[in-house]
Amino acid sequence: MRAFLPLLFSGLLLSSLAEVTARAQDKPQRAPDFQKDVLPVFEEKCIRCHGAKRRGGKLDMRTPEALLEGGDTGPALKPGNAQKSLLIELIHYKEMPPKKKGPFITPQELEMLRRWINAMAGRA
Repeated sequence: MRAFLPLLFSGLLLSSLAEVTARAQDKPQRAPDFQKDVLPVFEEKCIRCHGAKRRGGKLDMRTPEALLEGGDTGPALKPGNAQKSLLIELIHYKEMPPKKKGPFITPQELEMLRRWINAMAGRA
């Protein structure tokens, strides 16, 4: 019986941890905020070429409205659909920022940008 108690305790502990983990994963993530989450990434990695002084491809990345307006190739994003947003496609295929320019968008930043765009559903 004494050998059984540690096994029982371990099993209860593991099932409790599994339940806590499942609950944490069920919580919807907060949608990224442009000013707090997105703009700092753009300021560090994009705005030197797509901002006030320079507008590569006539794209301004300083506001969501400017991104929706887009540049030479059209809107940079499709609200509610990151998968069909040119911005995400260019970052995903490492076409932006240009290979020699860096710093580059990290996988975590790319996922945050996807969540931000997907949360924009209903915006025109």
